[in-house]
Formats: sequence, structure tokens, C-alpha cells
Amino acid sequence: MNRPTDFVAFYQQLGLRPDCSLAELKNAYRRRVAELHPDRNPQHRDDAEAAARLQELTAAYQAALAFERRHGRLPGARVHPDPTPYSRTPAPDRPGATRPEATRRTGLRRTVFALLAAAALTWVVWGQIGQDEPAHAQDTHEQRRFVAVPPPPPAPSHNEEERIEIGMDAASVRAIEGRPVMENIERWDYGPSWIEFDHGRVSDWYSSRLRPLKVASARPAPR
Repeated sequence: MNRPTDFVAFYQQLGLRPDCSLAELKNAYRRRVAELHPDRNPQHRDDAEAAARLQELTAAYQAALAFERRHGRLPGARVHPDPTPYSRTPAPDRPGATRPEATRRTGLRRTVFALLAAAALTWVVWGQIGQDEPAHAQDTHEQRRFVAVPPPPPAPSHNEEERIEIGMDAASVRAIEGRPVMENIERWDYGPSWIEFDHGRVSDWYSSRLRPLKVASARPAPR
């Protein structure tokens, strides 16, 4: 059973408040990852505690992004009320005032009547068209109704066993591994793991056990 994410500790570690913006969260997360990443900070290279903190930080960050996509705000942020002011409805006792319930019923009756009228008009028009068409045209319509339509070809499925290899382009890497936590033209970071590029092609990688990549080995075989 997964433990619930402690977003309070997550914000404290990043030095943020729950009502921060999404951009502030991303920037603070990148700075904290740079502090704990073994390749950016050599003193944490063999530090198991720092690796565990980095893994928990990455998991909390992904949970915060998922919450924001689902609810439109970061976890812990206050829900802002609808700024649209309510229109005042005249009291039913004043002359010219209309009761809201009566107004809704009247509008509903008008909508139903309009739909029924449109349906009846469509029925009449199509019936007239069917009478005016010659017999062979009506037979053609009946034949078309029973013509079997071949199903569309199945969409190509992604090969789950596909692995990242030396020389692979960046688009293929993104399709296999997904969006990185941090990226630039020469390197993509996936938490403690990373992939390096040379002229847009994979040239090196490191797959950490804390966040393994879809590769054949932790480091590419020497060439």
C-alpha cells in the first residue's frame, strides 16, 4: 500500500508555499535536484541517504504535477471563488417581477416545442424527397444501407520491448522513455539517470537503479 504524499514536507524542502505558481515549483525542483544529484554534486555520489531523498523528491514532484493536471491547482493551494458576480433577481412581489421557477418551466416548454417542430419538419422533408426520387434511386439507397464497410486499420502500437540504443534520435528516445525532468540540447535528466546526445543522437547514458532507463545495461557497452 503506497503512503500518501507529504506535500507539506515537499514544499518545505523546496522552500515554497502551497500557493506558489507552477513555474516556481518547477524551478525550485530543478535546483533541489541539482543539489542532490550525484553527477552534479560529487559528495553525494555514494550517499545512499541523498539518493533516497532524491527518489522521494521526484515521486512527490510527479504527484504534485498529476494533482495540478486533475484539479487545476497545486495541492494545498486555496480554491479561489468564482469572481463572476451574481445577478440580482427581482422579488416576485414587485410589479413586473418573474418567479425563477416559472421562468425555467416556460423556457423548458419552449425548447421542447422547438425540438418537436424541427423533428416533424425534418420527417416531412425527407418523406417528400423519398416520394420524388425514382424507384431505382430508392433501391440504390437501400443497397447502400447494407453495404459492409471495412473496419479501419489498427493503429500501430508501440513496441514495449524497444530499448534506447547508441545513435538513436531524440524523438525516438522521448517516445520510449517519456518526457525528462530536465533537458537541454546535450543532456536529458530522468531523476538520478541521464542520457547524453551528440548532434541530436544518443551518445551515452547512465541508468540508476533508483530510476532505471529502458536500456540494455546501466552504461552503454564500449565501442
